[in-house]
Amino acid sequence: MDGLCCPTCGCQKLAHYLGGVNECKLCGRNVDQFELIPTEQFLEQDMSVEQLKGLFDIKLDMMLLFLEDKAALIDDIKKLRSRLIEVA
Repeated sequence: MDGLCCPTCGCQKLAHYLGGVNECKLCGRNVDQFELIPTEQFLEQDMSVEQLKGLFDIKLDMMLLFLEDKAALIDDIKKLRSRLIEVA
């Protein structure tokens, strides 16, 4: 699942089940393998200001749950901040 993420929250921590179903360990959504999107494209999607603000909370939650990914999550937060400035 490297390089793919949940289309709802952008989390890469997915539990894979038989039948091509994946469960996001952060938001709990069951995602079909064909719904997964490349991680680098997640932050490039068109999002509203409200969606971007919601992602800040998600990324902060991820920092608490997945300490080993802290550096990558900080980079994501920086990208989100830049996107928020562009959109606003």
